[in-house]
Amino acid sequence: MITNQQADFLLSIPKFIIEKEIHLKEKEIEQPTFWDKTFILEGLINGDSYEFLWKIWQSDKNLLKMSLHHQEEVTKTGLFRVDYNSGHNNPDTITELVPDKFHLFAGKHFSINEHHIHYHVEGYKTLAWALPIENDPFPHKDFSDQNIVDIIESFSKKINLQTNLVINRGLL
Repeated sequence: MITNQQADFLLSIPKFIIEKEIHLKEKEIEQPTFWDKTFILEGLINGDSYEFLWKIWQSDKNLLKMSLHHQEEVTKTGLFRVDYNSGHNNPDTITELVPDKFHLFAGKHFSINEHHIHYHVEGYKTLAWALPIENDPFPHKDFSDQNIVDIIESFSKKINLQTNLVINRGLL
C-alpha cells in the first residue's frame, strides 16, 4: 500500500511511453471511432525507474475512462482516473488519511451523468474516492466526440507525460 504523499510523488514523475524498451519522444496515434488503448509508461527520477500503465477506454454508449496505475511487481495501484458518464459510489467512512477535499463527498453516489475524478487515498481499495469534476482543476468538465482529443492531451499533462502525442483527429 502506498501513502497519499507517495501517490502524489508518483503522479508528478516525468513519464515516457515505452515501446520496445525505448522512451518515445513522440507518439503518433490515429483517432479511433472508440478508444481502447493501453500504454506502458516509464518514469525515471534520481536513478530510479518506475513503471506505469495508462489506459484510455471509451464505449459506444458515450462512456469515457482514462486511468493511470503504478505498476509494481505484484500489484497495480491506481493513482488517477477521469470518468465521464460512469456511475460510482464513494466510501461512507472517512479516516484521518482521507484528504479534506473528499470529506463533503463521503458516501456520495455519482450517477452516470455526474462526471468525476478519482485519486488514490491511502487505506482504501484502489481509486475508491472521487470528486465531482467541477470540484477539481481538471479543465474539461464535459465530454463529447469534439473534445476527446483535448481531454486526452490534458490528462497526459496531468500525469506529466513527456512523450509528445500527435493525435490525427478523425473526421467528426
